[in-house]
Amino acid sequence: MICLKRIVFPVLLLLTLLSACTSNKNMMGEERSNNISYPHDASVEADDFIYRLYTEKDVYSEFGDTAIFAELTYIGDQESIEISHAASPFEFPIKELTRGIEIDYAMDEPLIRTTLVKGEPLREKYRFAGGYSDNDDEEKIEFIQTISNKGFPEGNYVVNGLANFFIEKADESTEPKSYKLNLNIGFNVRN
Repeated sequence: MICLKRIVFPVLLLLTLLSACTSNKNMMGEERSNNISYPHDASVEADDFIYRLYTEKDVYSEFGDTAIFAELTYIGDQESIEISHAASPFEFPIKELTRGIEIDYAMDEPLIRTTLVKGEPLREKYRFAGGYSDNDDEEKIEFIQTISNKGFPEGNYVVNGLANFFIEKADESTEPKSYKLNLNIGFNVRN
């Protein structure tokens, strides 16, 4: 009888602990899928520039319009400065966390020059520019086609924003300087 108590009690205790751990894990998983821990507005300063990435709301309606923006502001000593970049200095790759699907941001790469006036942000709204390849799985292809045709379906999203530009040589004594400023923000889509 004493031997039985020594075996049964530890087994019951172990089962109780495992059950509690499983419950906590499920609760944390549900919590993570419903609430993302990324801010909806972020900014970073580098030298004479401020890069800001933001979304107007934390939660959007399924297939509704999303208002995601990037801004680049020159804050240096000159009245204005010329930057060089691809079709845009901003990239908006996105990852849907629940499905684990990444949506790349494709862009033409001509060399474009843009003049930034001190204190006046260059602002751009997100527009879908993702794609897929024949090697992607069917779930990713359908998901990206849905976003392209209708908008964002229900899910939890992270925008891995990038401001990518450079300043050419101002004179013989300076070297070109490139910038790659990264920020992450998040938003949810509910139906």
